[in-house]
Amino acid sequence: MRVALIGPPQSGKSTLFQAIAAGSGSGMDMSRPDQPHLATVKVPDERLYWLAEQFNPKKTTPAELAFLDLPGFDLTGDAGRQRAKIHWAAMRQSEMLVFVVRAFENDAVATYRDRVDPAADVEELLTEMLFADLEQVTNRIAKLEASLKKPVGNKDEIKREMELMARLVETLEDERPISDAIATEAEIKMTASFAFLSQKPVLIVVNCSEDALASDNPEEFAGRPCLYLSAQIEEEIAELPAEDRGEFLADLGLDSTAGDRLISACYQGVDLISFLTTGEDECRAWTIPAGTTAVDAAGEIHSDIARGFIRAETVAFDDYETAGDMKGAKAAGKVRLEGKAYVVQDGDIINYRFNV
Repeated sequence: MRVALIGPPQSGKSTLFQAIAAGSGSGMDMSRPDQPHLATVKVPDERLYWLAEQFNPKKTTPAELAFLDLPGFDLTGDAGRQRAKIHWAAMRQSEMLVFVVRAFENDAVATYRDRVDPAADVEELLTEMLFADLEQVTNRIAKLEASLKKPVGNKDEIKREMELMARLVETLEDERPISDAIATEAEIKMTASFAFLSQKPVLIVVNCSEDALASDNPEEFAGRPCLYLSAQIEEEIAELPAEDRGEFLADLGLDSTAGDRLISACYQGVDLISFLTTGEDECRAWTIPAGTTAVDAAGEIHSDIARGFIRAETVAFDDYETAGDMKGAKAAGKVRLEGKAYVVQDGDIINYRFNV
């Protein structure tokens, strides 16, 4: 999964990116702020680390999440909009968008549009996404109209798509996201390949001062899920030795870093869960969409396991932890043999039985 970080200049976006990517081993060169930067980070999961202590495996493999830091979007003129447009494709290839907007005052840091107004910044970014989608839709309509002038045999299909695209234009011009115009599963499939930006899940990160962190911050901003954090503080935390970070966080009244909270919020935003596999060779967390069946989850490990699927020996992590080990979990009746159609739950520990 890839998450794109976007925001106006001087929002603290790249500072946040460097803090959450610290120690990722991605070899980032941040000397070019006009270029995108990508870092793959490990997803913290205390369940996995607990299992690793029990099994002492040769390898422990957390799930991973990729963060893409795009250059700040200066939308004050045509030149800046054209530079932002270059990055639309990268945004479309990301499963989620994170808007980083500024809510802190600092005379030493220039403001965007001579203001500190996170709500206005969010509105501007959302509007730019609508413009991007509108351009994409109008280009598609032009291609469909050209196709109708040719002797093609699928004119009815083309006309159906044109009707949908016309509805999308009306929706976007009404300043509403494309998702408002999609009515059926067939239309979802028809628009899937376009990866429209206004269909992407969005998380708002409000980059605020240290004092603002102490207040009771809302869970939504501009109608979207949000996180309040201080990118500057997160940068300071990232520079501390690992053993000193807990005390620093506690002094701030926090129980986890912004990186951990951001990863968790991204998982929720795209409805992802993790299941776990264990053994002496490896303990590993696997990321799947919520609602994934046991056989499809098996395919994430290896296609042969899915092809030769027999049963999924399954136990919930909480039940396993309470029992202490697999023997205890079986004695307590907590281990189940599930079939292909079983819907995997977050934290399931699964041992697949298969034959190929």
